[in-house]
Amino acid sequence: MIIHTVYAPAWDEIDIEDGVLTTYTVNTTQSAIIATPVNEPAVILEDSAGYWLPIYWSQIVALIASTILMIALTIRPEWYVVNTTGILTGAGVITIIGVSFVPTLILIFMVVAAIYDWYAVYKSKHMLDLADTMIGLKLPILLVAPQDKGYSFLDEGEDTMSKMDEAPVYAEKESGRKSGAKASAPEPPRPAPKKNTGDALFMGLGDVIFPGMLVISAITFLPSGGTIMGLSDPMFVAIGSLIGGLLGYLVLMGYVAMGRPQAGLPLLNGGSILGYLITGFIALGSASISFGI
Repeated sequence: MIIHTVYAPAWDEIDIEDGVLTTYTVNTTQSAIIATPVNEPAVILEDSAGYWLPIYWSQIVALIASTILMIALTIRPEWYVVNTTGILTGAGVITIIGVSFVPTLILIFMVVAAIYDWYAVYKSKHMLDLADTMIGLKLPILLVAPQDKGYSFLDEGEDTMSKMDEAPVYAEKESGRKSGAKASAPEPPRPAPKKNTGDALFMGLGDVIFPGMLVISAITFLPSGGTIMGLSDPMFVAIGSLIGGLLGYLVLMGYVAMGRPQAGLPLLNGGSILGYLITGFIALGSASISFGI
């Protein structure tokens, strides 16, 4: 039996070594890798059964940051606190799901989610009620983009999205006149109430997560057999998916500027899928839509 060790000072302190353990018998030779993590642990604990438990700096930083954010969300869930928590949460979800499913499965998920989002916003409209609930509870599953310096997310109520979806009053008056209804005497203009805060745009966290999952999945699972424009094939396809999603975002913002709630996933997912398919077939052909399972 021979072990070929690799120098690792932090683990040497508790007599754990890196290397390859080779066992020789009369007729066979077997090898096993004894591997310790690349990162140096901050603390190495030992439980009652004698097993070693390494604690890394990344885990300590993540625990402290998540605790601070939870306290901030409880005490003062302002838009920048909600955005920070949402971005970190979304990044984790994107990474976990992106490295777990091949791009073809991600494409199927995105198509189904886009159809559901379209139905939930334009037909049943229950997505607007859900968004109002999330805004009222100040939960970090959406991103807030303030349009004015004095905006405060704390002043948003539970009917923000519903009010945006209501038809303007002047449109109802015009339709009444066209239908032949007798016009009433014009009312004197009322002074507009002074607003203490400005407006904001809201985007659900899923609108960012789905295109991001496709980008990570493309980098993780697509075969790398060549380069295009100095980029590996997976990176080329991933950037194409990202650009497609950004173009879909630009189109979406054009509709949002009209002041009515819009379903984000049809345009965002559609742009990402189109970018993936175009760059995927350029780089890999039909292999870009192979399940590879």
